[in-house]
This record gives sequence, structure tokens and C-alpha cells, in this order.
Amino acid sequence: MNTPHVPRLPQAVIVVFAAAQFLAGLDMSIMNVALPAIQQQFDAGMMAVQWSVMAYMIAGAALALPFGALGDRLGRRRLYLIGTTTFAVGSLVCATAPSMGFLIAGRAIAGAGSVAMGTLALAMLVSSVPRDQGARLIGMWAAVTAGASALGPIVGGVMVTAFGWRSVFAMNVILLAAIIPVVRAKVTADAPASSERTGERDGIDGLGIGLLVMGMMLIAGGLSLLEFNPITDPRVWAPAAIGLAAIAALALQQRRTPTPLTDWAVVRRSPIPVTLSLLVILGMVLAGAFLQQALLIQNVLGFTPLLAGFVLFAASTTLIAFSPLSPRIMARIGLGPTCALGLGCAALALYLLSLVEVSTGPLTIAGDFLLLGAGLGIAMPATQAGTMGVVPREAMGAVSGFLSLISLMSAVLGISVIGAISAHQVRSAWEATSSSIADAASLTSLVVSGEIPELAASQGAQVAALAGQAYLVGVNDAMRIAAVAVALAGLLAWPALGRRGRLTPSITVDGLEQQVEHVDP
Repeated sequence: MNTPHVPRLPQAVIVVFAAAQFLAGLDMSIMNVALPAIQQQFDAGMMAVQWSVMAYMIAGAALALPFGALGDRLGRRRLYLIGTTTFAVGSLVCATAPSMGFLIAGRAIAGAGSVAMGTLALAMLVSSVPRDQGARLIGMWAAVTAGASALGPIVGGVMVTAFGWRSVFAMNVILLAAIIPVVRAKVTADAPASSERTGERDGIDGLGIGLLVMGMMLIAGGLSLLEFNPITDPRVWAPAAIGLAAIAALALQQRRTPTPLTDWAVVRRSPIPVTLSLLVILGMVLAGAFLQQALLIQNVLGFTPLLAGFVLFAASTTLIAFSPLSPRIMARIGLGPTCALGLGCAALALYLLSLVEVSTGPLTIAGDFLLLGAGLGIAMPATQAGTMGVVPREAMGAVSGFLSLISLMSAVLGISVIGAISAHQVRSAWEATSSSIADAASLTSLVVSGEIPELAASQGAQVAALAGQAYLVGVNDAMRIAAVAVALAGLLAWPALGRRGRLTPSITVDGLEQQVEHVDP
């Protein structure tokens, strides 16, 4: 049988695609280390700090699904170059930002470009090799992204310490200026697919995406206003309520649209509703806890950006180390116990992080992050396998894209929810301990934002110490609440998922040794 001709990409292009994806992966994790320096330069509050991270994710989430379909229609190379240029422009805006508002806008632009880079480069790579080699390329792509995310805290720490926070974004501009010409010269333009080839299945549900993004922005926006207002203030709960109404409208709209965000009939298959809920919880913890801890260890505990980078890097090392072990653990004990084990480790790590004091050293905190990474490394691959394991082959693309969207949205939710809990508790702790300070109410916003160095410079060491303790109490309370939520999820995961995915001991059938997958009734 003749093998169809598959146009191969030059080796240089594969390297450049990987380099661009490495930059995009770095950009997701490098911000946590750079944020305290950015906060101090612009005297930015917690709301602005949160939005500098969430803007990137929301822009990416809004365009994650459309870019795949648009690449088929307009040509993947063309759209990839547009996305790469957009990412470079966004990074340039961030590198030269005169204010926090410009920085947030630049992050949104970069987020839009980043999702195009990742989606379309992988599509071009996979389509350039025979079908049986696609899995290897996908694995390489995942390794590049994971490696970049893991190295982000260290790279960020080095660059912020040596060259300042603007260098984090300037690096993107310089490297992309070299990458874009190579893609233009070496990658042959692909013909856009005809409407007959793309068909109805590639339609874009603009209304559904709009409702989802609007809902998440309103929920996140309302919760971020806790920096300035109590939770009973309408300025806090009204936007959040409208956001929840938009999500409810989305649920109704998805029942009627001919082009839904994903194949909901597949998503309703057991155990996907449970595993999807666990992925949301894990995504919330990963984003929300890391942001709060990055601010705490630098602004209150006084860690340098480089030391903070190494502390946060501890979680990445065990996450990468334990991820390949997760399928083996699942084969031995089943999906439910594996998820429960991972979530239990993560819950214990979050509880240990809630015990941090002003005098706690970096090695102790790094140890907590090692345990957190191990828990995430065990639980996340298992939940992903439990999800994709029951998805028909023809629906894997749609469900995979939907999972990417959910991952970004859960990160936004985690930053806003954990940030809201922390802000509420910091405010309460400060009001309870600052009665001896004249005009303490005027300092509340600075305390809630964790701007302890600013308070030390303007109000003195005594006020800064009280503010730092209040901030520490708030973050620790948020970590404890997150630990309880993750622990409860772990307890529910075991009976809800059962031992599906477990392999029975080897048996001999017709002289051949085989293992049979255990499936719960």
C-alpha cells in the first residue's frame, strides 16, 4: 500500500517552533517572581496584580477554540505569524509600560498571541510527520511546555535580580525578532481549507465563548474589588452575581447552539464530570496558591527574586518527576485511589504552607512545595487520563481543546477566589490589630495588597511588622481553606471514581501472559 506523501518541515523550523513554545511556557510561570518588583515600581494594589496575570489567561481562553478553526480556514502559517507578532507586540508593551494599566493591556495582547503560537505550531508539526509519529511530537511538545513552566521561576529570578523586571519581557521581543524571519523563510504557506472541507463541525460559537469570558471576567472583577470593599458591598457581589448569571445563560445557550464549545454528550460520560471537577480544583490551587505564596515570601519574608524562584521551582521538580509515575500508580491501585493520593499530598502541602511564620526559612517552604508538586504530579495526569480514556477518537480534538479552555478558566478562578479569601482575612486581621495606629484605615489597601516594603519606607518598621503579620495571617487562612477543599475533593474522588483503570495481576490465556483492566460497574 502506498503511503501518502507528508510534507516535512525543516529541522531548523522544528527547533524554532520549540523555542517559541518555550518562551510562551516561560511567560506563564515567570510572572509570579517578577510581580513584587512590578508592584513596587508602579505602587500597584492587589487587584492590579491579579489582573496582570488574569488578563493573559482570559485572552488566551477566549481565543483557544477559535484559533484552531481559523487556522484551517485562513492558513496555519499565516495565522501563526500573526500570533507570534502579536505575542512580540504584547511583550514590547509590557517591557516599556509606563503604568500598570499598560502592563495589563500588554499581558492581554501577549496572551492572545501565545495561544495562537501553541495551537497552530503543534498542528503544523503533527501534520508534517506520518500519523504514527504524531504521538512522539505531542509528547515532545508537552515536555517543552512543562520544562519552560518549571524553569520560569528560576529564569525570572535571575533576570529580575540581574537586569530588572522589564528584561523578562524584553527577552521575548529579542528572541521572537529572530524566530519570525525563520518561519517566514522556511515554512511553506499552506492553502486555506475550503468550506466543504472544514464543514459545520468547525463553526465557532462566538456567543458561547463571549458568555464564558464575560462571566469569568465579572466574577474575577467582583472578587478582586475585595481589596477596597467588604464582601457585603454591592460593588463586590453584584458583578460576581451577574457573572454567575452569564454562566447560567451559557448553560442554556449550549443546549440550542449548532456549534457548541465541545461535545457535551461525550463530556457527560462517566467519569468525565468528576475528573473535570478535579481538574478545575487542581487548576485553581496551582494558580491561586502560587501567586499568593510568591507575593508572601518576597514582600513579607524578604526573599530575593532569585531565592523565591528556587523555592517555587521545588514544586516544578517533583511535579515533573511524579507525572510519569502517575499512570503506573493508577494501573496498580486504580483511578480513584490515585487521585485521592495526589489530592491528599497536595492538601497536606497546603496545610503546611499555612503554618509559615515570618521566621520560616526557605528550605522549609521549599520542602512544602516539593510535596505540593508531588501531589499535583500524581493527581493531574490521572484525572486527565480518566477524562480522555473514555473519549472516542473522533471527539478527542474537541474535548482536548475544551480541557485547555477549562484549565485557563480554572486558573483565573483560582487567582480570584483564593485572592478574595486572602484579602478578606488580611483586612479582618489588620482591623483587629491596628487600633493603636493613627489613621490605620487609610493604610488598609496597602496592607491587603501586601505592599509591606512600601509601608516600611513610609510608616516605619513597627507598622510594617504589624502589616506583614496581618498579611501572613490572611494568606495562611486562605491556604488552610484551600487545603480543606482539596482534602474533601480527595475523599470524594475515591468512591466517585472507584478502581477503574487498575490492571489485574497477570493471567495466562492461550499461553500468553496478559493483564486485564479493571472497570467498576
